[in-house]
Amino acid sequence: MTAPFRLSVLLVGFGIAELGWGIATLATGRVLAARIVVAAALIPVLTWGATAALGSGLGVTSAETGLPPYPMAVASVFNIFLTVTVAIVLRRAPKALPTTGGAAASGAAGSGAARPGAATPGAATPGAATPGGWRFLVGLVVGGLLLSGLTTPALAATEVGSHAVPHGSHGVPELIVPDPGGHGSH
Repeated sequence: MTAPFRLSVLLVGFGIAELGWGIATLATGRVLAARIVVAAALIPVLTWGATAALGSGLGVTSAETGLPPYPMAVASVFNIFLTVTVAIVLRRAPKALPTTGGAAASGAAGSGAARPGAATPGAATPGAATPGGWRFLVGLVVGGLLLSGLTTPALAATEVGSHAVPHGSHGVPELIVPDPGGHGSH
């Protein structure tokens, strides 16, 4: 059973948008449109929740939508994780200092200009420890294991996953060796 065409198009559209945003974010090295992403990443979660509870709104009941609960729950967990992560990035982002032409540039008192030697928000302080390579590597491996540990069973629980060939067989039948002219009958 698969989802109705219009619901499939909607969910695939969300997936393509998320993939495009992810590629653009990785390419630029910063979170793009963070405030929009915090809200937009929850749209597929709410769409699935409403569909599961109420049906698709396209004349299809929730039992007939073809959206298996486990894969959709895992996809929702990923979107909620994205929302929380981007919200944390927004919260921790340093507030931009107001820059005005004359007073701030001349360093007048009370203008909000930074004092020489004052720490700038977000800048590394001298002597501060930087994250090591091992910490990054362990985080990368653990994250990869969590991602694959959730994604693999979720994909296997879909209709397409139910048609997948079991590992180790690859569709090759058992090897049958013919008896070479009666030598085995002795």
